[in-house]
Parts: sequence; C-alpha cells; structure tokens
Amino acid sequence: MDLPKILIIDDREFDRILYKEYLGDANYNFSELEDGETVLAQLNVEKPDLILLDWQMPKMGGLDTLKTLKKNKAFSNIPIIIITGLQDENVLEEAFDYGSVDFLNKPVSRIELTARVHNAIELSEATQTLVTQKRELLELNQIINNQKAELEKSLALKSQLLDLNEVEHDKNIKEVKRKLMTLEIDNSKVGNHLKAIKAQIEECYIQLRKENAESLVLRKLRQLERNISNISMDDQSWSEFKEVFESIDSGFFTKLTTRNPKLTSLDLKHCAYIKMNLDNYEVANIFNVELKSLQMTRYRLKKKLNLTQEQNLREFILTI
Repeated sequence: MDLPKILIIDDREFDRILYKEYLGDANYNFSELEDGETVLAQLNVEKPDLILLDWQMPKMGGLDTLKTLKKNKAFSNIPIIIITGLQDENVLEEAFDYGSVDFLNKPVSRIELTARVHNAIELSEATQTLVTQKRELLELNQIINNQKAELEKSLALKSQLLDLNEVEHDKNIKEVKRKLMTLEIDNSKVGNHLKAIKAQIEECYIQLRKENAESLVLRKLRQLERNISNISMDDQSWSEFKEVFESIDSGFFTKLTTRNPKLTSLDLKHCAYIKMNLDNYEVANIFNVELKSLQMTRYRLKKKLNLTQEQNLREFILTI
C-alpha cells in the first residue's frame, strides 16, 4: 500500500526538516518547495494527499498560494494545513475562507502536528469515499429508474397478456417477479451504501472531536450527516414495490391489512416475498440480516397475523 504523500511548502529548510522528522519517513512520502510560486508545476508532476503551507514566505506567501490552488479545480480538493508564527485571528479567518482545513501555530509540537495531519488525511479520504459513493448512488438510482420504466412498460401490456395461453402468462409473471426482486436488491444496496457513509462520517467526527473539539471541520461533518439522513428512499421504494406487486396479485395487501391494520410496510413486503416463493436466504439478503434475525421477524409476524403455533406462516401466506 502506498504511503500518503505530503507536500511541505516553507522557505525555512530547518522547519521542513523538523516537520519530516516529526511525521516520520516511515509513515509518509514527502516532497518540498521553498515557495508557492512553483506549486502548480509541482502538483502537475505529483499530486499530494495533503499540503503543509507556511503563511509567511518572501515570494509567494500562504494566502496567495491558497488562492492559486483553490482557483484550479484539479487541485482545489487537496487538504491544506496552514502553519504560521503570527498570532492574528484575521490570518485564521483568511486561511479558512480560502479553503484551509486546519491551522497550526509555531512552534509546532510533534503530537499536535501528527494528530492534525492524520485527521486531515482521514477526513479527505472519507470525503472522497463519500463523493464516490454518492456517484454510485446516482448510478444505482438511474438503474432503478430504468427498471421502473421497464416494469411500467410491462404493465401497460398486461391487457395483452390476458389473451396468451396459461403457460406463456405464467412465464411473463415470473419475469415480472424477477425484475421486482432485482429492484428490491438494488434498493437494499443503496440503503447499505447510505448506512456505510453515515458510519464513516460518525467515526471521523468522534475521532476528530477527541483530538480537536474546536475544529471547524466538526460542523461540516454534522452537515454531511444531516444531508445523508435527508436522503430516504423508503417511501418511494415501498410505493413502487406495492404498485408492481399488486399488478400480479391484486388484493393481497388488502387481505393482510384487513386481518391486522397495524402491519408495517416491512411486514407487508416480507409477506410478499413469501408469496413470491423466495427462499430464506434470498429474503435475508434483501433485508440485509442474518437468518437468525429473519426467524425472529417471522415469529413476530405470525403473532401479528394471529396465527397459532401449529399454523405455518408460509402455508398461510400462499393461501391468500
């Protein structure tokens, strides 16, 4: 596995050597610049995972270097930590305004530098993962929408299917069920992606809060978490599933809710999976649970449907 790359931009050779010693050659690959003037040329050769940027340099200082980087879309997402000996809040404000992710005052301590660099790289990796998974989510949504369009097209031909013989009709019904299962598995993947993203954000938040409770990045992490929470496909997924399923088995959900009006959408979906003759492993995969958890869910479902201990849930569902 390649080591993270760090570019140190500082006009003082002593400081560059000190930072490398603190961080360790065993942990990172380093490159150096004495000034910000040639930073774009350096980044075109090798793009680092993080930049340590001195604020005060004789030719191009930290602020101008920040502006240069943030104007270039190819490099605007590289995390930058500002290091300065100035005790001025205006410097801090300018640094964050132009995209710095963190700020260190000189003299820099080994522990603080190590922690800040580690956190910045971890946060950057988490952000990139989020961007990638968001793109994958959009692709999955497109797949689902395409499948929905295909199912709607199939449903428009339902009246024509009535003229087909029984064997041909059953064949088409099985095809619709297969597409319905594919749609549910895709929705499950999307939900799992969202949960994984939220878990990664929470891990970043907890670790960063322990090491730097005042970091402005904490607020950004919470905002990301809220944005993810606002993405919900449950209602849409249930509506699409119900519409397609009732096209091949009308009245099924009505009969179940008549028996118990308090059945949830997950309860009804579970019953529908049984009606579709999906085996336990397929249902567990869609719900993303272990077989033991699935058995407990079915036990509770039997109670909701007022079935006796002797009655078999699958047999009961298949008779509806």
